[in-house]
Order: sequence, then C-alpha cells, then structure tokens
Amino acid sequence: MAQISPFRATYYNPKRYMDLRDVVAPPYDVIGDRERGALYRKDPHNVVRIILNRPEEHDEPGATYRRAARHLRDWLHAGVLMEDETQALYVYRQTFSSALDGSPTQRTGVFAALGLSPYSEGVVLPHEYTRPGAKADRLELMRAAHANTEPIMVLYEDDGLRLIGGLRAAASSQAPLLAAHVGDALHEVWDVRNRKAVADFILGMVDRRVWIADGHHRYETALMYRDEVGAAGRPIGGADRILVALIPFEDPGLVVLPTHRMVTGLSDAQVEGLADTMSTQFEVQPVANDEMLFDMLERLRSRDGAFVAVTRHRTWLMRLRDPQAMLEAAPDRSEAWRALDVAILQALVLDRLTETTPLAEVSYTRYPSEAITRARVGHVDAAFVVGRPSAADVRAVAAAGDRMPAKSTYFDPKLWSGLLMRRLDR
Repeated sequence: MAQISPFRATYYNPKRYMDLRDVVAPPYDVIGDRERGALYRKDPHNVVRIILNRPEEHDEPGATYRRAARHLRDWLHAGVLMEDETQALYVYRQTFSSALDGSPTQRTGVFAALGLSPYSEGVVLPHEYTRPGAKADRLELMRAAHANTEPIMVLYEDDGLRLIGGLRAAASSQAPLLAAHVGDALHEVWDVRNRKAVADFILGMVDRRVWIADGHHRYETALMYRDEVGAAGRPIGGADRILVALIPFEDPGLVVLPTHRMVTGLSDAQVEGLADTMSTQFEVQPVANDEMLFDMLERLRSRDGAFVAVTRHRTWLMRLRDPQAMLEAAPDRSEAWRALDVAILQALVLDRLTETTPLAEVSYTRYPSEAITRARVGHVDAAFVVGRPSAADVRAVAAAGDRMPAKSTYFDPKLWSGLLMRRLDR
C-alpha cells in the first residue's frame, strides 16, 4: 500500500557546517515575522530564506518564491548545499526535553520519499482539514524551486519497532551525517545505504497505511503539483513522491499536546450564567483551588468526556452527562470523533455560542496556564482547557474516515527544516 523509496537528499555541506544550528529553522507555518528576522540575521544561508523568503521593497508578484528558488540553486553551485550522488534512507533522531514533564526524551523517524496517492485510495490518511490560501502559497514555492524544501511528519504502525529497528541497527556503526544543536534539543541524521536494511524497510511498508500528523497543506500541494506537471505533458520525475519523516505510532517519544480554547465577545450575563447553561448537558463540579486544578489537568485525557471551564471568578470541571447528546448533535461524525473532548466542546458549547452570539470569537493556545490566566484577568471571557490527546486518537479518527476538530493536536517537537531537502527533477 504505502510506496516508500530512498532518495538523493540535498543538505548543508558538513565540511562547511559541522553543526547546523545557525542554518536550520522551525517549519514555515510556525515562523512569525519577528522570528524570520532573527533567522535571517543568524546566517546568510539560513534555510528560512528558502522556505519562507522575506518580501523586499519593490518586489513584483512572485518575487519571494523566485528568490527562494535562486538561493537553492546558488547555494548548491557554491557548495553551501550538496546533493547525494546515490539514493539512501535517512534515520532522524530528535533528543529533547518533553513538554509534558521535562524528562529527557528521544524520538526517531526515517526520512524517505513517499508515493503520492489521493486520500480516497485509503493509503495516506489525513486527520485535519486544510485552507486554500496556505496551499496556494506552497504551490508557488514548489513551482519555483522544483523541490520538497521541508519534510512532512507521517505516522505508521510498527509493532515492536521492528521495521525502524533494522535501520537504526544499520546506522549505529557510523557517526551522524548531520547534527544540529538547537537550544537544549539535538537533531541528528544518519544516511543508511545498506541494501538489505533499506530493502527490508521498504518491503515492510508495502502492506501498511500511513497517517499525516503534520503537513496536510504540503501533501495536498504536492498532489496538485504532480497533476499540474502531468497535465502540462512534462516529465513527472520525482513529482510523484514527497519527502516525509516516518515515525512509528509506537515510538515512546511521540509527544502530542492539546490546544486549549479561549472565547471573547460574550455578554456579562452569558459569562455569569455559563455553568447554569451548561449544566443541562454536563455535570458541573466546582474546582476549589489551583492545587486541585492542576492535579486534575495532569490526569485529564482527550477521551474522558470532560474539560475545565474558567471565567474571571470561577473554575469548573465539566463532564458530559450522556454520550447520546453527541450522537444527536453530530450524527454524521464517527464514534471516534464524538468521543473526543475537543469535539464535545466544539459541538455542544462553542458552535452554539458562536451561532447565537455574533461577536463571539474563539482563539487558541497550547499553554493551559495562558488560557487560565487570560480568563482570570478578564482578557478573555472564558477559557476551556482540554485533556491530553494521543496518537491513537489521530489513528482512530482518521481510520474511520473522519478528521479531528480544528487545532486538536500539536505534535511536539516539530520537525526542523534545513536538515534534508529533496529535488523533484531527480
């Protein structure tokens, strides 16, 4: 099912960059203007100039994409970047402090080329929806650069970690090809050219599906680009595949964080009567103090059917009384979707608030302390703190042909850009 292949990677020349700390960057979609400026100043060859080129005065339409593509070509010509002469798979290990408890953690994946297939074929499964604007942006970059300038994160099933274990064993006898120390995190890449290890991994993936964890826009853009190239009668080349980092669901370092909701635009009466309004469908338990609150949040999980609501003066644990309410509110959604706390919150609370209150707006944060503080000081009218999701939630919802509610999951840490790229004319 999943078509996995080795590829010729493009990467920063290790002879020029012993440590890639100054030339790597977070993925394009989490870089704001301020961070982009800081990355520009770090090094004149930082990958941000390719993945998210900065507009310049008097730019004509499309200039940022053409400039990004020119950087890629020029840096290859100058030896700043280099391209492997032969194909390989690449083991990628991230060492970091877990955002859950601060413990030292490792997550290991495999950089590979994944054959593109529409979602309808059931080989590559999405778990969230996309926005047209973001896809148009990435398509322009792909047209100009003819490259996968960043990998996307893809999950797969690997019971006992046997598949990835073969590649890790093959890589264990050699030093990393690339390394980047970023803050307290370490990113390391090994090239694996052992024919048996590569063949075993590829064959082991043949009967498996894969789940997109992060990078839906780039995946759908790659599909559009492939079809566009074919319709124009040009050689498809490498445009029928996309650069991915394959990470097992079973990896103990796979950290998934929740995203919490904050609401503004409610009237004083709505805020004051929030608990009473919700009590028809939720058991409402007052939270007496912060010790109880944070103990509760530590234990709260996405399938508990509960979340915490916070206003300026009150905090409650809200637990759904009857799952039948979700079946009535969202009969067309899967059972896996209806069991999620973010889905319960969306369908029974937020959708109704925004429908009945024209000024109501929802914003998001990954940090529960931020949501709680902003509600208590009155910067938002109410905050809803949800439980920790899991990769199993993503797998169950996507396998049911459904997609998670918007901003449900945050895979932490992100894959960093600037480690490997993949040219499409190869």
